[in-house]
Amino acid sequence: MAGEARRPTKVNPSDPTPAYLQIANDLRSAIEANELPHGALLPSLRTMERDYGAAGGTVRRALDQLVAEGLIYARQGQGIFVRRPRRILRDGSRRHLQSVRPSGTGPMEAEASTQGFVRAQTGIVVTTESAAGEVADRLGVEHGTPTLRRDMILTLDDEPAGLVSSWFPTVLVAGSVIARPERVPGGVHAELVRIIGALGDATEELVARMPTPGESTALRLPGGTPVVELWRTIPAQDGTPVEITRFIYDGSRYRFAYTVPVD
Repeated sequence: MAGEARRPTKVNPSDPTPAYLQIANDLRSAIEANELPHGALLPSLRTMERDYGAAGGTVRRALDQLVAEGLIYARQGQGIFVRRPRRILRDGSRRHLQSVRPSGTGPMEAEASTQGFVRAQTGIVVTTESAAGEVADRLGVEHGTPTLRRDMILTLDDEPAGLVSSWFPTVLVAGSVIARPERVPGGVHAELVRIIGALGDATEELVARMPTPGESTALRLPGGTPVVELWRTIPAQDGTPVEITRFIYDGSRYRFAYTVPVD
């Protein structure tokens, strides 16, 4: 593998940088330069001890540092692998414009196909839920108001990359394809336009944080990998929210872009 072929820089005892950080810095630089590409198998611990001229405990501490940064992960009985997948660009300013994507495609599949990714929606589940807490507040409805909830997993090249939960006023979408556990042709927003007419401008809020145990499991996240939690609100033309969505993105798989007005 690529990891076994490269020549590491030996630890310099006169460098004030701790030995484990010298090793971590060398490996990180190789990963960032794609000398150790995504999926590459790192050399064995014994090989790295020899190549870096360092004790096993020092090498292990360097590897622990990179695990904490989410750049490498261990597979039981197989070794330690590089995890630096290619990121997809999520352009929040343009992705919902039908004029910039092929007819009949939703924002997710359009942005994936133009960037060379295979993106899919899996595990679609539709349930009914009484609005409460943040969901009720963001939808602007009284607590206890019936809502329809859609949950799914987003994949990139067959690997889980995001968790999506959307809520709609039940009275609005009952009987539509949105209320069925299946992909919505052309995207949910095209169906909302069919139901109620033109939509207003969406708003998005996002924060980076560490994942919950459930999120780590669902997204198969190695230690040290953050998630980006994004809440989006879609209103009708009169400003009434008709859909809110919470995305939990694998922070190592996405880049986010927005156009910001400046006076």
